[in-house]
Amino acid sequence: MIPIFKELLKIMKLNVFINFTILCLSMFIVACTTVDDTSSDVSASEVVEESSKYSVIASTPMIGEFVKQVAKDSVDVDILMPYQVNPHNFEATAKDVIKLNNADLLFYVGIKYESAGLLKLLENASKSEAVLVEIGSKVDPIEFKEDDHEGHEGHGHEGHGHGLYDPHFWFDPTKVELAVEEIASQLSNLDPNNKDAYQSSSASYISELRSLDQEVNDLIQSVPSDNRKMITTHESLGYLESRYGIEVLATVIPSLTTEEGVAPKDLTGVIEKIQEHDMKIMFLESESPSKGAEVVAQETGVRLVSGLWVETLRSADESYADFLRSNVKIIVDNLK
Repeated sequence: MIPIFKELLKIMKLNVFINFTILCLSMFIVACTTVDDTSSDVSASEVVEESSKYSVIASTPMIGEFVKQVAKDSVDVDILMPYQVNPHNFEATAKDVIKLNNADLLFYVGIKYESAGLLKLLENASKSEAVLVEIGSKVDPIEFKEDDHEGHEGHGHEGHGHGLYDPHFWFDPTKVELAVEEIASQLSNLDPNNKDAYQSSSASYISELRSLDQEVNDLIQSVPSDNRKMITTHESLGYLESRYGIEVLATVIPSLTTEEGVAPKDLTGVIEKIQEHDMKIMFLESESPSKGAEVVAQETGVRLVSGLWVETLRSADESYADFLRSNVKIIVDNLK
């Protein structure tokens, strides 16, 4: 064969090999692309499935904890307020408003706990299809002490004035039990397909609450009866007092007023109680200002005890049981 034809034949064979190789690679790439597209379709369907869950919003981390204990993963639960934030001072953002307007069910403390501005947003959201549930009114709330109301009309900032009822029901697990029952009922109405799951999880959690109630009672009963007296910076432990027999003699900040609403006679009244009962300590609350308490301490010499959190959970990792145990332990350890 003529040499030039031999070279041409080699080139043709090489081209055939190259084309075959390119064809194989192309088929492989197409196959991979098809797999990726299928994977993308699965992910998209999963996203749709997740977003198809009912949207439930709780105003505070505490209420959110109770809702999550009942709902588990059956609905999307979002908590409006951040952790470690005093709910009395919370102001909603534009993003929060969007969340509220897209919600199916809204739980809040109520009985004048949240600010007037936030309550207005909640009410506006409920004008659509969202159901608005005031948990505080469902737990048979106790009233603030009568002497905490005298002379305080008009004190405090707008939206932060006290109401007749004490909203801090989470210091009594038996009140939380009522809240959980209401939450389970509302979730069942919203999502009847998961009613059995809600009833089961609420029953399980209520059992835990009853054990917690006994545990707290045992801790407080370990304090000598004559020592079960407290002075605090804020009127928030009324349920602990009512349920377990600890007497709150006086508070620097009455009811739900802010520290700006504290009158000189409030401080005078606290000082008189300390002197009358020979109190040695005063409990500070982490979410409340302490200037008034510091003034009282300077006048009386009482030791200030810090560490109480009374309004909110500190993080997503802290459970309600952790919250209550921590507070009660601080109180018991310092009253013994």
